[in-house]
Amino acid sequence: MDADWVLATLNDVMDALEEAIAELESDPDAVDELLPDRLPVIYAKLNYVWNSRKLGPEAIEKLAHDDLIAFPKDMPF
Repeated sequence: MDADWVLATLNDVMDALEEAIAELESDPDAVDELLPDRLPVIYAKLNYVWNSRKLGPEAIEKLAHDDLIAFPKDMPF
């Protein structure tokens, strides 16, 4: 597993989450519109971290986009 890759992709998740938090903090009344739009992006990015963790950057070339962002089949829950 490539720790640098995992950290880079987790930072991408963190950026998306921070953006969502900032948007909701600046306009709490927009939660009904923002949450359904932002959460799927965050989940897809989290799935990407897990699904690409073994291959690192090569995952982009070796896995279909839908497989990269799909909910992991091998999660322990």
